[in-house]
Amino acid sequence: MHEFSPLDLAGVAVIGLVFIKILGPVARAFANRIEGKTPAPIAEDPAVDQLRDQVEELHERVDFLERTLASRPPPAELPQPRTPV
Repeated sequence: MHEFSPLDLAGVAVIGLVFIKILGPVARAFANRIEGKTPAPIAEDPAVDQLRDQVEELHERVDFLERTLASRPPPAELPQPRTPV
């Protein structure tokens, strides 16, 4: 039979710690979801409101440009090219 050396035991311990470090938060999040707990609310950054205002302004400008382009009459037809005789 094969005897375990201290190196084998250390390797098993390291692998176990890696699994705990990686899968621990995932398992905790999964358990919270099953229990129906909601994550802690994140405080809103004041810059988010400023960005929302800027996006709203840009949206209004795009709408204005779309209406302006849609209200123009279609361009007159270009004259047909003549071939020299």
